Formats: sequence, structure tokens, C-alpha cells
Amino acid sequence: MEEFDIKKVRKIIKMTLIKIGIRCDLIGFSYLCYAIELAIQEPILCHNLCNGLYAEVGKKFSIDKQCCVERSIRHAIDITFNEKSFEEINKMFGTELFSIYDKPTAGELIKLVAEYYNLGLYEQAR
Repeated sequence: MEEFDIKKVRKIIKMTLIKIGIRCDLIGFSYLCYAIELAIQEPILCHNLCNGLYAEVGKKFSIDKQCCVERSIRHAIDITFNEKSFEEINKMFGTELFSIYDKPTAGELIKLVAEYYNLGLYEQAR
């Protein structure tokens, strides 16, 4: 991607996560942003989260253990679920993906936001 495209993608990812309710003051927010950016650029990384996607995120943020990346992302998801739930994802996709009692896994959230971008659904939300 060109530099301009990367900045646009990053902005859309961040705005989407904020819209969902992920707090941007959490470490997992930054990890999620980069993980989703990688999932958009190289979807094959999503097939092996721990040794693929999380390892790449760890390299970017100088973290040796992928479990720390995973834990921070899960923590951000848990906080969001406890404070707000994930009903906004249903609105974004126009269908019921999660009930008020459902919490997405880290992989599900990463892939859903990547598909939200890939399908261009963010343009309809403007």
C-alpha cells in the first residue's frame, strides 16, 4: 500500500474500533489496530493467530511473547464486553452477529473489522 493509503486504513480502523466501543487508552487497542492492518494487507496471517499475526504485532511493538499480545487484545475485548457489549457490530453489518450476551474472540473481532474495511461498509456509515 502507498503511504497515503496506509494512513487512511489506520484512521478507518481506529474509528471503527472506537465506534465498537474499544477504549483507545488500553494497550490492546494499539495491538488490535496493527493486527487488523496486517489482516487487511496479509489475510493469510489470520490462519495462525499466535505464531503468525500476534508474532508480527509483537515484532512491531518489541514484545517477545505472543501471549502478552493476545492477553492485551483479549483484555480490551473483555472490558468492552463488560461495559458496552458488541451490539454496534450488528449495526455496522446490518445483521445480528452477536447477541447482547455474546463476546467475540480476538480472531473474530480482527477478521470482522478487516472485512468491514474490505467490503467498504465504512463508506456507508458516513
